Amino acid sequence: MNDGKEIRIRDYLTVLLRRRSVIALCCVILTLTFAFYGIIAGVDRMIGTSHENGFTSFIYYTMLSNALAALSAAFIFPYAVEGIRKKRFTMPKWVAVIHYVATTTIAVTMVVVFAFISWASPDDAFGGSNLATHVICPLLILMSFFQMESGYLFSWKDRLLGMIPLSVYMIVYFIEVVVIGESRGGWPDIYHIMEFVSPALAIPAALLLAFGVSTAAALVSNRLTKIRNKKMFLYWRGEPDPIEVRIEAFGIGRMAAQSTEKTTYRSPMTS
Repeated sequence: MNDGKEIRIRDYLTVLLRRRSVIALCCVILTLTFAFYGIIAGVDRMIGTSHENGFTSFIYYTMLSNALAALSAAFIFPYAVEGIRKKRFTMPKWVAVIHYVATTTIAVTMVVVFAFISWASPDDAFGGSNLATHVICPLLILMSFFQMESGYLFSWKDRLLGMIPLSVYMIVYFIEVVVIGESRGGWPDIYHIMEFVSPALAIPAALLLAFGVSTAAALVSNRLTKIRNKKMFLYWRGEPDPIEVRIEAFGIGRMAAQSTEKTTYRSPMTS
């Protein structure tokens, strides 16, 4: 690989990695801002309307999904800052998986809002702070998820993990609403599910929705990752050796970072 071509490849990837970090940080900050705004507004609204403990508002799936979105954004924040500082955005797989699960969870909220709630009650769907929790936060986390290029291909196991939050919520909701009942201290049927459909239909439908959203997010992310990898490979003539690509990518990050670390890197090709 000649010097001119090597510089061109490294310049391209350095700019790419810097862009990833900037997008990640912007989305993280905005997600945290709107999620906290929506959660605080929801708690305050619960206190003002029912004079109950504000944390009762967390029986709503929307509040829980936005809390999970904020948590995933908080996990990503230090890696995004470090990526801008060193021009090399990376994060552990467990952080990427948490981000994926949070994305799936809050995306379900947005799908339900647009498919059902917006038709029955537009004000409940988009009025006041609901616009932040139902639309803005889901869009922000979807944007960050699809733009940050985590580099991981999400498996079928990951897709099942993406269904866990909604599945757990459904179990708790069923126990509180159906098994215990509001009259005996359980939750009220806040989504009026029992008025329109039996649990025997509602539960499979919700699971199918969660699986569909989880699968769609994984497929889009995996497709984008493959496209980006393909674009990167175009910078090599002929058939690039995967080991060479990994070595070069690692070297690009170290060169761009200009880190003060004095670590010696030994190529696996010479070990």
